Amino acid sequence: MTPEFRYGLIAGAGLCLWTLLEFVLGLHTVHFNAGEISGYLAGIVPFVCLWLLLRRRQRELGPLFSIWVGLFSGVICSIVAAVVVYAFMVAYDLYLNPGWLDIALKNRVDAWRAAHIDEVEIRRMITAIRNTQSPIGLLVTYLGGVTLLGTLMTLVITSFMLWERKKLLSARSPR
Repeated sequence: MTPEFRYGLIAGAGLCLWTLLEFVLGLHTVHFNAGEISGYLAGIVPFVCLWLLLRRRQRELGPLFSIWVGLFSGVICSIVAAVVVYAFMVAYDLYLNPGWLDIALKNRVDAWRAAHIDEVEIRRMITAIRNTQSPIGLLVTYLGGVTLLGTLMTLVITSFMLWERKKLLSARSPR
């Protein structure tokens, strides 16, 4: 199994476990505000997996490690993670917690009405949210979103590693 595939599976499984932990803690059913914050913190999981993968690739390849090698590894890892998360989220929405979206929408609609948002706009937002949670919407959201986020993280991590290596090499060389 390639390191990209292995770390992608770990990242995907980590994100799935993060979602299950949120579910167990009631962040998808009772404490929605905390659940939104926790959802942003979930980005730690793929970041750590990408960091470990890219550090491994840098050690293996030494001076041959480049931005393109890092980008290739990170994108493959991110796609694998995205497929795992997509499959899990479809199962989560259909079987594990099928009513969570209705509860979340009720809370959001109450907040939107309290903010005096027009009913036509509220209905449009409800439709958009429901569409993102359909199997096709989840495919776009997770396959596209997780892959894009992983690609951006990969660019940042790889650039940092190459900058760090360049800085280290320039410190060692005589002037």
